[in-house]
Amino acid sequence: MLVRLFAGLPLLLGLAAPVAYAGEPAAQQTPSFAAFDAYVEAAMRTWRVPGMAIAIVRRDRVLHLRGYGVREEGKGGAVDADTVFAIGSNGKSFTSVTLGALEDSGTIDLRSPIVNSLPRFRMQDAYANDNVTFEDALGHRSGLATQSGLGVWYMFGANVDELVASVAHMPPARTFRAGFAYNNTMFAVAAAAASATTGLSYEELVRTKLLQPLRMTRSSSTLDITTRGNVATPHAYVAGVPTPVPYHPVLGASAAGSMNSTARDMARYVRMMMNGGALDGVRILRPETAARLQQLRHVFVDDEMMDIRRLIGALEDPGRVTNLGYGLGLASMTYDGATYTLHGGGIDGMTSWMAWSPEDDIGFVALTNGGNIAVPAAMMFKAVRPLIGLPDADILGRMEPLRKALTAGPSLPEVRERLPAIAPASALVGAYANRLGAFHVTSGTGGARVRIDRTGYEGALTHLSGGRYAVMWDNPALPVWGFEIELAPDGSIGALRGVAFDDIPWFAIDPVFTRQSDKR
Repeated sequence: MLVRLFAGLPLLLGLAAPVAYAGEPAAQQTPSFAAFDAYVEAAMRTWRVPGMAIAIVRRDRVLHLRGYGVREEGKGGAVDADTVFAIGSNGKSFTSVTLGALEDSGTIDLRSPIVNSLPRFRMQDAYANDNVTFEDALGHRSGLATQSGLGVWYMFGANVDELVASVAHMPPARTFRAGFAYNNTMFAVAAAAASATTGLSYEELVRTKLLQPLRMTRSSSTLDITTRGNVATPHAYVAGVPTPVPYHPVLGASAAGSMNSTARDMARYVRMMMNGGALDGVRILRPETAARLQQLRHVFVDDEMMDIRRLIGALEDPGRVTNLGYGLGLASMTYDGATYTLHGGGIDGMTSWMAWSPEDDIGFVALTNGGNIAVPAAMMFKAVRPLIGLPDADILGRMEPLRKALTAGPSLPEVRERLPAIAPASALVGAYANRLGAFHVTSGTGGARVRIDRTGYEGALTHLSGGRYAVMWDNPALPVWGFEIELAPDGSIGALRGVAFDDIPWFAIDPVFTRQSDKR
C-alpha cells in the first residue's frame, strides 16, 4: 500500500531503442530468460535496488522463478524464490478473495450494506452509511477522500476498531458512488464487518480461506513470519542510497496491506486467479466470483489514480494501454488488445507488482526490498512484451531522466520566504493530542524533536518560517510532516496544526493537536 505510488511524471517519455532478447513469443515454448535476467540485474544496479524476486507463469506451469541480489544491503544473503517480502497493497486482492470465498459459502453477501453486518459503523453521509456495500468498499467508491484515514493507522497506530470508528469523523469528498477514490480505510471496514459476522479475525479468515488451502506456506498477514529466516529487509532511499528500515506494522488497516509473501507463493496465487479461482484441484473461489472480482467496474477519469496512470504511460506506449480502471481490490487494463488484471503495492521500503491475463496466458509477479514502484512495474512490461509477440524495448530506460529525483529520498520542503520564528523551539515542548493520536515535543542538545506516543516514531523538528516547522523522521521511509503554531488567547502556544507537504490528507479528520495541560 503505497503512501504515494508515483509522482511528478509526465504522461509519456521518449521511447528507447529496442534491445536484444532471447525469449520466444510462441505460447507453446518455454523461452530462455538469460537476457531478461541480465536486464533485471543491470536495472537493480542502476536504481540501487538491493533485492528482487520474480515469477513468470502460465495457467498450467511456472515459466521462470528466481531471486536476484541480496536480502539486505551490505550484508549479503541471496534472495531466492522463497524469500519473504512485504507486498503492500497487492494484499488488497487477498481480502477481496477472502470475502468472495465467504460469499461463496453463504456467509456474507458482497452486495449487502456493510452496516447490516457491522451496526456500529458510521459515515457522515447518512445515505452512504445505510447503503455502502462490501463491493463499494473493495471498489473504492464510498465517497470518502483518497487515503482519508491514512494518518490514523499509518502514523498513529490505530487498531481496527479505532480505525472503523474514525470514519464517522471523515467528511465525504464526493457524492456516494460518484467516482473513484483509493482508500485503505474502507478495506479495514469491510474486513471488520466480515469478522463481526464470522467471529474470526481478519488474520484467521485470510489464513483459512486462502493461504492454507492454496498452500501458500510462507505467506502471512502478520509480522511473525519475518522472524523465520530468509526474509528481505526493507530499504528506503537516503540521498540515493538504499538504507535499511524496519517493517511497518500495518495493524488497523491489515486488510488493506499487511500481507507478506514470496515469489513462489505469489506464483500459486496468480495461477489460481488465472484458472478461475482454482489450482491443483483446490477451489478457492467459484469461477463466477473470481470473474466478478476482476471485472472492470470503473475506468479512471479526471484526476483519479494519476500517479499510476503516469507511471504506466511512461513505461509503455499509451496507445497499447487502454481501459485502465478498477474492479474489487484489483485493477484492470487492456494491453495490446488483451485484458490484464494488475495491482501495485508498496509499504515502507518494499515495492511490488503483479499482473496476469488468461487471454495471453501470462502471469507476472515482482517483489522488491527497495527502489521505486517503477522498477517492478517496468519488469512486468519487459517480461511480457516478447512473450506476446511485441518487440522488446528498454522499458526502464524511459524513466532514466527522472531516476535521480525518484530515488533521492526525503528532504525538507522549499521555503519561498524565511520569516523569524514566532517562538524558540523550547517553547513548543509539551504534549499534544487530538482524534488522530498524541505526540510529545522535547528539546535537548540535539534540538527539538517529536515523538508519537503509541508508535514511537521520532524525528527532528526543524523551523521553516514564522510559525511553521517540519518533522524529518528518523525512519526515512516515513513522510515529511509539518506543524504550524496556533496561539492561545493569552499569546502562549495553544496548539500545533498539522501541515501536509504532499497530496495525502494526513490530518483531514482533525488537523489541530491541542496542547495538553502540564500534569507534572
